[in-house]
Amino acid sequence: MIYRFQNGEWPDVAQTRYKDEPGTWVGVSRRVFTDNLACGFEARCFEIEPGGFTSFERHRHSHLVLVLAGRGRVRLGDAWHPIGPMDVVRVDPLQPHRFSNDGSVALRILCVVDRERDRPELLDPDEAAGTSKG
Repeated sequence: MIYRFQNGEWPDVAQTRYKDEPGTWVGVSRRVFTDNLACGFEARCFEIEPGGFTSFERHRHSHLVLVLAGRGRVRLGDAWHPIGPMDVVRVDPLQPHRFSNDGSVALRILCVVDRERDRPELLDPDEAAGTSKG
């Protein structure tokens, strides 16, 4: 299967909302390239609009993220790191993380994870990275 990139998007892959937890993220959508396939991983492209960010979370599974376009920052634990095209971010198990777009164009990241994985634990971004929300 080939998903053709045309006019700045993949027209054959549905673009959906990021999550259902309101207030934990801003300006994020995703496309899932491996829906309904019998493979052991899931490949998702997240698009983070300027000023947007993903939820601050941690989980037991690891994942690998490739920056496709745009510039922004990633928070790993309590430290922020700049990211740009073709940078690869490895998020280790239980490592608190958040992706943020502080640029002027969409930040597009490809995230690969195990198909079977645990649900994320949302964290309070104002607290130390090791503490949970609540």
